[in-house]
Amino acid sequence: MNILMVNTLIFFLHLSILIYITTAAELGISSCRYLGQIDPANERCHKDAVKLAKISAPCTAFVFDGLTCDENYLIGPSYDPTDLDVIKNLVDFSPNVFLYYGHKDIQAWSKALENETDFKEIPNIKNFVIEFPVEGLILKNMGYDYTVTQDFHIPAHFFVHVYNYVKAIKTAIPDLKVGLHVEALGMMFYDDNRTSSDWYDFTTLNEVMDYYVIGFDNFNPCTDEFLNGGIVPYESSNPSATTLYQFKYIFIESAIAKDKVYFEFSINPTVKAEKQQEFYSCEISYNEYCENPTYKEFMCVDNQDTFFEKGNFTREFAKGFIARYIDLVDRDLKCECNHDKYVTFTMMLNGYNNQEKVTCAKLNGS
Repeated sequence: MNILMVNTLIFFLHLSILIYITTAAELGISSCRYLGQIDPANERCHKDAVKLAKISAPCTAFVFDGLTCDENYLIGPSYDPTDLDVIKNLVDFSPNVFLYYGHKDIQAWSKALENETDFKEIPNIKNFVIEFPVEGLILKNMGYDYTVTQDFHIPAHFFVHVYNYVKAIKTAIPDLKVGLHVEALGMMFYDDNRTSSDWYDFTTLNEVMDYYVIGFDNFNPCTDEFLNGGIVPYESSNPSATTLYQFKYIFIESAIAKDKVYFEFSINPTVKAEKQQEFYSCEISYNEYCENPTYKEFMCVDNQDTFFEKGNFTREFAKGFIARYIDLVDRDLKCECNHDKYVTFTMMLNGYNNQEKVTCAKLNGS
């Protein structure tokens, strides 16, 4: 091997290392949100089939919900004590883990941030990150609940407090990335009143947030109209339906930093409200949908066309997508889609990369 070839190999080795270093703390084009839950008896959700080590999908990062800070500024898992084990497994498995983090609601956030000279939780955040070395946090529960009538409104200068809070976190933990979760429906709700004190001051937040995650939960309720095509349609003949077509114009005109945005789309079904109590969260998957024909009556699902469409949509308007949930696709291959346990993820990723559309007879939308 001559000197030129050796030098060329060294150059590309250094380049690959540089690329890894500069992208290691990014969500990337195709992050995977992990549910990590099983049923109490481990009979209905097939725990062994969704272990992290078995996930072969090309996830650029893993996202998990997550952490909550209580009124005493102590930090713990948001839902179940065993979630700490999930977080430990995640950081052992992947160098690129992001956690949803927040106080329980906007009122609690307001109280926590009112004293800017002493953000009491930051030492606890630092200790947690030392023990569980995650790459970033996604701040949650910071939006005003516009769906209910309440006397509380976001106080003046709240988002200046948020700015200073994030700056303080980054001073204490320089390598930690901090972003913000924003509801797509919230953006649409406040489109006619973007100067409301209850809406995000993106002009201020853009200066300090490393990224935004726009979520499409509850974009539409799961009803008969959305059984085939999912609750986040691109277009609809129903004028009362919420669509991505409507959202994109509101998004374009918003002040949010477009170069920092990721979209979070579900890659598992949504269940009608009246049926939700019959299922563990870990059961609401394409595995069960394809295995049980009667589920088509109350599970709203995307199909090969709408997943591909969402990938296209993400490529046009965002840096990447978060697929929610990677462990709730087709763990036992009941959909018989090219032996791909993560086929809905693959469908969206191919749409993002503008590659050939993945087709599957049981998920073709017919």
